[in-house]
Amino acid sequence: MDARGGPLPRYYPVFIDVTERTCVVIGGGNIGQEKVEKLLESDANVLVISPAVNKKVQDLADAGSIAWERRKYRPGDLQDAFIAIAATNDNTVNRQIADEAHERNVLLNVVDVTHLCTFIAPSVARRGEVTIATSTGGASPALARTFREKLTSSRILEYADLAPVLAGARAELRAASLVVKPDHWQTQITEELLDMVQAGKTDEARQKLMDGLISGATPTAAS
Repeated sequence: MDARGGPLPRYYPVFIDVTERTCVVIGGGNIGQEKVEKLLESDANVLVISPAVNKKVQDLADAGSIAWERRKYRPGDLQDAFIAIAATNDNTVNRQIADEAHERNVLLNVVDVTHLCTFIAPSVARRGEVTIATSTGGASPALARTFREKLTSSRILEYADLAPVLAGARAELRAASLVVKPDHWQTQITEELLDMVQAGKTDEARQKLMDGLISGATPTAAS
């Protein structure tokens, strides 16, 4: 249940492309900084609105990496926003931001106030091209972080090293008009294949993978 005692929403998991889109962060403290950095990692255009910011956010503004308006939030600030994040500790301001976001159909995350959010940010583990996002729907961010830490400290996430080889194999199969069922794909993603890639034997791994995939492939049905 949420902070008001109501049921948590059944969120639809999705990854959003924010490249060069305006993302507004209201609040420039440590939490605001964390949100800003995550948005920058995804190539967003970030606008921070806050009377004061911490040193890291100040440095980003000075470097031209973000825009910073040194003032309090005011209605209309979300006019050009694709998404907005409220990282303030003022409940009244959070409610005003939520009202504007609703009116303008802007996706909104209000930090630690789940019932005002239209999206929540999961705990993320990244390696290469692979991103694994874990969420408890706002019930326990600490539990989501625990999942992330266990993933990053185990060998499971190392399988991300196979992503380039697997992507190449998909392209080859597509070019050859061959289809491989998902279950057969999974049988070819093995620890042996991972060991080969991590040992620098990428060409051998690619050939082994293709041999295994082709053994279970069928021609694409003619349209």
